[in-house]
Amino acid sequence: MAWAVTEEDNRKVQTAVLGGSQGHQPVFLPFEKEDAQRLRQLRGADAFTCGVLLGGCGQVLTLRACGDRKSHFAHRPPVRCRRTAVGENSADHLYIGETLVHWLRGQGQRNVTVAYVQQTHARSDSIEIRFGPKGRRRLLHVQMVRRSFSDWKDDSRRLEAAPGKSPMIRTYGPESELSPYEVQAVGYALRFRCETRDGTRVVSIGTQSPDHTVQWTILERCRLSDLGLVTPSLEVAPEGDVLRLKTAEGAATSAPQPRRQATEQDKVRGREKQPPATDSPPHETAGAALQEPVDPRVAAARAGLPTVVDDLLHRFTAAGFGLTLVGASVRQALEGSAGHELDFVTDADVQQIRQITHGWGDEVRVHREDTPGVVSLRKQLDTGSYNLRITACPAPSRDRSPRSRRAVHEKALEAYLRRRDFTIDAMALGLSHVTLTDPFGGLRDLERRVLRTPRAPTASIVNDLPLMLRVVRYAARLGFEPVSELRGAMLTMARRVSGVPVERVREELTAIMLATRPSTGLRLLVDMGLAEQVLPELPALRFESAGHHRHKDIYEHTLKVLDQVIALETEGPDLTLRWAALLHDIGTPRTRRTGRNGQVSFHHHEVVGAKMARKRLRALGYPQQLIADVVRLVELHLRFHGYLDEKWTDPAVRRYVRDAGPLLDRLHRLTRADCTTRDRRKAHALARAYDSLEERIQCLAVEDERQAARPDLNGYQIMEILDIRPGAELGRAYEYLRDLRIEKGPMNFETARDALLGWRARRDR
Repeated sequence: MAWAVTEEDNRKVQTAVLGGSQGHQPVFLPFEKEDAQRLRQLRGADAFTCGVLLGGCGQVLTLRACGDRKSHFAHRPPVRCRRTAVGENSADHLYIGETLVHWLRGQGQRNVTVAYVQQTHARSDSIEIRFGPKGRRRLLHVQMVRRSFSDWKDDSRRLEAAPGKSPMIRTYGPESELSPYEVQAVGYALRFRCETRDGTRVVSIGTQSPDHTVQWTILERCRLSDLGLVTPSLEVAPEGDVLRLKTAEGAATSAPQPRRQATEQDKVRGREKQPPATDSPPHETAGAALQEPVDPRVAAARAGLPTVVDDLLHRFTAAGFGLTLVGASVRQALEGSAGHELDFVTDADVQQIRQITHGWGDEVRVHREDTPGVVSLRKQLDTGSYNLRITACPAPSRDRSPRSRRAVHEKALEAYLRRRDFTIDAMALGLSHVTLTDPFGGLRDLERRVLRTPRAPTASIVNDLPLMLRVVRYAARLGFEPVSELRGAMLTMARRVSGVPVERVREELTAIMLATRPSTGLRLLVDMGLAEQVLPELPALRFESAGHHRHKDIYEHTLKVLDQVIALETEGPDLTLRWAALLHDIGTPRTRRTGRNGQVSFHHHEVVGAKMARKRLRALGYPQQLIADVVRLVELHLRFHGYLDEKWTDPAVRRYVRDAGPLLDRLHRLTRADCTTRDRRKAHALARAYDSLEERIQCLAVEDERQAARPDLNGYQIMEILDIRPGAELGRAYEYLRDLRIEKGPMNFETARDALLGWRARRDR
């Protein structure tokens, strides 16, 4: 008999996809450990798939963040994947396809669809992108593999446009060979390449001349015309029917430029001799494409925006208004994940926004009191539900010159950004023409992972006291550190946080507790003196060291328990369990006692801590059920230590389960996380002891389920033995026998009868 061998996949897979096995959004895993861990925190542990479009098996990949070698994805055993391309360039066809789709939508094209055609290779042999209105669909074809001339001609005939239709735009991928026929006949060829830059794969487009030189640029510097894809190295020939290469001085090269045959469609429209129309706005010329190239990070952020942005932009552009992405949405886009909550600024007024979004947005709402001038709406798409906020910054009078209107709009946008909390959220991303407005250095602060306010930090805090708590929230969620000026202002003004309404304090503390790394935020909360005002029990734990916390003070122990509880979560953040971990030892300062031998003890600190937890959570206004659950967990978190001191009987185990009730699973995790000893032998012993307790709980649960938890005597038998009638006495006897069964297990009739009579005799004394 042949045995199947389960083996580890040693191939270092560098690319994956998001969205499941059929996903087409590529992901490149950065080599460095910190970048890989940041990607895991951003996307989650099970978000990456060996996609079918990569030639993969469709299974979930494990992200391995390595310090001594390149970080990589790996298959989970057993490995049954036959994927052949696993390196940096193994998802380049998806990067090129996604980049072209976003670029075409940015050019105002609708109904853009992409197909990755497989012919003879594991991945796509070509990318076919179709766009444009029905009846006038165009094709942009990217050849991704090497082909013979005959195969190339066959492909051209298959994809050739019908008479009167726009011709195909043919381009070439990084690994494909160019056809000499095309370069000599047309005078140039377009090709793509992908480079690893800033933790992702960046797509560039090149214009290759017959002498094999290539002028590289980015798609944001290109435009789409009736003649095809126009790069900065191309120009329209004087005849107006073809594109040709430029020289350095702008004159045409000597390469042959055959005249395109005028189509019937051109003749009908009477534009046989006219230059092609462009999708650029009237105030732009072809020279605009020759400006300084856009920062690749900004271009990647624009390309990564969801399709709902392009749909909304098209509606505003058609109405003659601009649309700019602002705030946290820009930061998230620069980090590779725009999310489903997006903020915009437009030069239209509220009424015009309503007219533009009428019939398109769902649940359109105009804010009138808290945030006037803001329209929020929800848009449901196949990719999910999007919450969009559009702030109206009406354009100045149309009587002004365009330059004057532009200057006024720039000042209004800068004033809007100045009101944001932090510089990393005080950036604006132009959508029609990809530009980044960054008046306060937010991009630099984003790279440095620091928090800084656009205005002087003291002035910002005076005008908005909850800002200090939001600094802590950003530190907990994103891992950003406030700059020294902001820290100094927070230390000086920490006492003023007591004036923040308790509802706001509770919201911020909840956000901190549910963040990725709440311990980071809580440390900052204590260091800045804010905890003294909103959670004084936490700083009181500092330097309380002794007993089973001998290796560190209880403050450090508490934060480590919180981190370990989070590591044990399996179904997302658990606010109840996290609060229990944070408050489980807050009774230690009040119960600290020093014995004659210098040994410090904290007897009954769980009882005192439960009362303190109830008082604090009530003061913060948390729901009663959450308070009750946290208090119960604090009360029970030391119960397990009795199991270590002496072997529990089955009734003791049953009482443990009964007292925990529906909180048993949370109590398991809290108890395990409460072990922070550095002594590995002791830690392993505690873990084995708790494993044995859980095994006993499971065994007893199975046994008790087989023997239903009913008294061994029914009601009729109890009435006959005690000679009583139905009533309160019968209920008390029934309850006694049920508790007795829980304590001692099943009994026969005689034993149960004797126990019942003994109970009656004791009551009659």
